[in-house]
Amino acid sequence: MRITFTGVVRSEWTKLRSLRSTWLTLGTVLLLAVGLAGAIGYGVRRSVQSGDPAPSVADAVAMAFLPMDFLMLVIGVFGVLQISGEYGSGAIRATLTAVPRRWPVLAAKAVALTGVTTPVLAVTCLTAFLACQAWLGPDGASLGDPGVPRAIAGAAGSAVLMGLLGLGLGAMLRHTAGAITALVVLLMVVPALLGPVLPGDREEAVLKYVPALAGQAMYGLHGAGGPFEMLSPAPASAVLVGWAGLLLLGGVAVLRRRDG
Repeated sequence: MRITFTGVVRSEWTKLRSLRSTWLTLGTVLLLAVGLAGAIGYGVRRSVQSGDPAPSVADAVAMAFLPMDFLMLVIGVFGVLQISGEYGSGAIRATLTAVPRRWPVLAAKAVALTGVTTPVLAVTCLTAFLACQAWLGPDGASLGDPGVPRAIAGAAGSAVLMGLLGLGLGAMLRHTAGAITALVVLLMVVPALLGPVLPGDREEAVLKYVPALAGQAMYGLHGAGGPFEMLSPAPASAVLVGWAGLLLLGGVAVLRRRDG
């Protein structure tokens, strides 16, 4: 029987959708994002009522997506587990036996991951934004404000890309604990270490290209939300796409070398 890429995608789509952990993870992400965004909006509203200045539109949008740093890490781990879990259980042997060419396996997993997570994360980010602004009331932002729909789409897109980045790491390292550790280092430790290490004139030029800060820039308005001027959304998207693509290509190379 001839194996087609469409068939491989269908197989990976079925596997991902049939796992209870998929929907448990994505449901948890939705609840956490909406709950935390609402709590942040409530807290800021109370501060404004106590006399603090009202947030700008950019700040109101940034507040709604403050939980995204943690949630992008969760989606990244979800991407890692999509392939490292198969190595741990031994199921990867059946997958690679059925698909002698290695690149369709990882490409199909990337398509399935994107297809499953994109609608869920789009709803999550929209609902989180609305929950935060509902508590902020007249001091919040609205969907009609310039750049807001793009920021919501950017928040969802950055999380999807982080899942693909995690998938690439999982394919390269093939070990769940090692890949998750590498993901945490890349997203959290590297930005924290680069700041003190780099000279002052280079810190801003380099840090804006690390994955975590590029992801933040995708849903910021006018470079807001960071300690320095960040990339605008379009270049930031290109940077994060580049990171995800690079790690996925690395995963394909490892699959060919070690499992070829």
